[in-house]
Amino acid sequence: MQAARRVDYPSFRIWTMMPPMPRRSSGRAKGRPSKGSRVVIFPRLPLAVEAALKDLAARRGLTWSEVGADLVSQGLQRVSELPATLPARYTAADSSALTVRIPVADNVQVRALARDLDRNLSIVSGALIEIGLRHAFEMPGQIPVQYMTTQERPLTKAS
Repeated sequence: MQAARRVDYPSFRIWTMMPPMPRRSSGRAKGRPSKGSRVVIFPRLPLAVEAALKDLAARRGLTWSEVGADLVSQGLQRVSELPATLPARYTAADSSALTVRIPVADNVQVRALARDLDRNLSIVSGALIEIGLRHAFEMPGQIPVQYMTTQERPLTKAS
């Protein structure tokens, strides 16, 4: 008596008739080439700062991550404005984590700064975003998308 195979593979004939399966990972680099290499960080922000960042992103018509990356680079240009002491941690009720993709060069600077200040990377990057928000009006940005209000919509149609 012959033991049955646990997995029954299709015969060779079926394999030759099947279309090729797509590869799971392509040979090309991931991400947007125009943005360059990026590193993901998770800054911890107080709730008021997170709301201001999301509002700025909505006004500019950009993603939270893109605006966060710009704010981190603005904060790195003004490291002298960092507070003398940064909190060791935030409670989950008072803060929120955000995903931000920053350039590799900024990542090196942020990590070095966190090491010098002896603070967590998420706390330092959140403080840099907060500094960047103070100087957000200096950032070049897109013209915000203008959506019509519900009162303006009927005015565009002929009666």
